[in-house]
Order: sequence, then structure tokens, then C-alpha cells
Amino acid sequence: MRTRGAARPQPGVGLCYAGVRMNKVWELVVRHRRRLAPLVLVLGLVVVGSKLFAAVPRETDIRYDLGPSHEEVRELRIAYELEGSAFRDVVLRYPGGAPRTVRHELDLEPGRYEIEVMLVRDDGARSEVRRALRAPAEGVVHVGLVEEEDL
Repeated sequence: MRTRGAARPQPGVGLCYAGVRMNKVWELVVRHRRRLAPLVLVLGLVVVGSKLFAAVPRETDIRYDLGPSHEEVRELRIAYELEGSAFRDVVLRYPGGAPRTVRHELDLEPGRYEIEVMLVRDDGARSEVRRALRAPAEGVVHVGLVEEEDL
């Protein structure tokens, strides 16, 4: 209900300083929108591009250290899990005995990986080792497969 003689609110009256400032900024944006459009487009492309680039798989160089009894190892079965889901499996065979350091290169998406390695020895004995790594990783990733007591 309105009382007689009460003035109507005028635009801009009663606004706080921040509201007045935002109003001026908005007027400036509207006035120069054609000049600002390419800038907004470029900024949008940079943001989207950076998100997409972060998800691109990167080449990762992994070196597995088999320890002093490496010549007894005939086969390595390596399983990579990305955040709980099977990602890639590889079997490497060495009929004459494995080298001390086994190199494996593969493209990994960013994330945390569980690596499960089964070592099959010349006498048929099998041992399983679990390790973790986070990709992307800079440089060479060294993964030791020998427990302290095995040395």
C-alpha cells in the first residue's frame, strides 16, 4: 500500500557502491561488445584447450629393476589399472633370462595407476609385486620389483 506523497524509487538510488560499479562495468561491456567478442572467444578456447590437453595420453618410460636374480626370470606379466579399471596388459618373455633392468614405454592417460607384475622364474616359481605410479610423470619412472629381504 502506498501513502500519499511518497516518492517513487529512482534508478541508482539506494544501490551500494559495488552495485553502481557493476552497473558501469556492464554498460561498458554492452557498449564495446563487438570489440570484446574476439577476446572472450580466445579466452574460452584457451580454457577448453587446457582441459583437453590435460587429458591427452603422454609417453611414459618405465624401467623395472629385477634385482640381482634377474637371470632366473623368464617372463614378466605386467598389468596396468587406471583408478581401479584394467587399462593395459603386457607379457615380456626372456628365454635366456631377463636383463637386470627392463624398459617399457607406453602412452598413459593422466591418473593414478596400480601396476601388478608377475615374475615367472626358470623353475616355474611365480611371485607377484604391486606398485603404484601417477601419470603424467617427468623423465624415467623407476619401479623396483625386489623386496628388501630378497636382496
